[in-house]
Amino acid sequence: MLQVSIKRGREKRVKGFHPWIYKKDILSYSRRPKPGEICIVRDYKGAFLAKGYINPDSYIAIRVLTYRKDEEIDFEFFVRRVKEAFAYRKKLLSGIMETTAFRLIHSEADYLPGLIVDNYDGYLVAQFTTLGMEILKPLVIKALVEVVKPKGIYEKSTVQTRELEGLLLCEQTLYGTVPEKVTVLENGIKFNVQIIGGQKTGYFLDQRENKLLFAREFVDEGDRVLDAFCHLGGFGIHAAVIGKADSVVAVDSSELALELARENAEINDVAEKFTFVKGDCFKILKKMQKNGEMFDSIVIDPPAFAKSRTVVEQAKRGYKELFLRGLKMLKPGGKIVVCSCSHHITPPILEEILLSAALDTRTPLRILYTTYQAKDHPFVLQIPESRYLKCIFARRFEWEVK
Repeated sequence: MLQVSIKRGREKRVKGFHPWIYKKDILSYSRRPKPGEICIVRDYKGAFLAKGYINPDSYIAIRVLTYRKDEEIDFEFFVRRVKEAFAYRKKLLSGIMETTAFRLIHSEADYLPGLIVDNYDGYLVAQFTTLGMEILKPLVIKALVEVVKPKGIYEKSTVQTRELEGLLLCEQTLYGTVPEKVTVLENGIKFNVQIIGGQKTGYFLDQRENKLLFAREFVDEGDRVLDAFCHLGGFGIHAAVIGKADSVVAVDSSELALELARENAEINDVAEKFTFVKGDCFKILKKMQKNGEMFDSIVIDPPAFAKSRTVVEQAKRGYKELFLRGLKMLKPGGKIVVCSCSHHITPPILEEILLSAALDTRTPLRILYTTYQAKDHPFVLQIPESRYLKCIFARRFEWEVK
């Protein structure tokens, strides 16, 4: 097996259970590495540190799979990892409202870097994002079938990180048969999810707990709600069904997403409460604010603006513009939720952006909660990159300053 030695001082990160080893950390190879192969990682003195897979052409050269010297990376390894992940989710889901869609495997946070698997009522949607995991795909699929016994498995490896790893984008059925669309339950609410042809794996499952919190505590009966970047209508439909909102304006740039959002409103018997608006949320919110529209409750959940550290300042300006528009349309006593799914936008940075927007609009706010992704998308203390989603729940004071 290939042996890889890393530079002095770089072993601290590996010993601290972070699964990434950068190309610049590598001291030497025992032989020329084959992209995607399993290797043993040693410190500069030759002591064992970990096993993982290597892509010498990638910025992240090695992704660790195990810290145990005696653990082989074989079928039984993946069975153990999938069993552990599945048991954690089953225990987790047993304590929440009826839900049939969840994240089964969350990449590094389940120590299976390069692998994401979502379960939609027994149909699995998988993403293989790295070369090493692509090579291990047959073992992964076999283990998923053995442990989960799914109705079908669909691969949706369409993320840009594959291209950085020298891989083509790929969509295909890997096991059984998979329908184009499936109906799932989230917090007892029905949602039609487009598995084939939809965004990501079909639905953003990481906001499940935040949607329920929003509907229960941030929406009152009779409220007018704005759901900006609504995707399949998750926040808005929770607001209408659980929160008993009187009306919801749902905005998104994707016609496919809005079609499904309309369907989801219909199957939950709340379609008459919805106004769907297609377009650029920046432009739509600007127009709505200029027209004097006001809301009791607002959620702003944009896509990732900062996919790298180099664009954080630009991303901050984008978030602030959205938050300014939202605050200007928030009634006294109104509730607002702002979100960021960019790891580089940390909770303090998100709070700083919201504070800046609140100062500019002279909007006094109480912060009630700062929340993260749902627990089936766990984050690991030693892997700060695994905590990517954060939301601030705030309420405007009743009094107004002219």
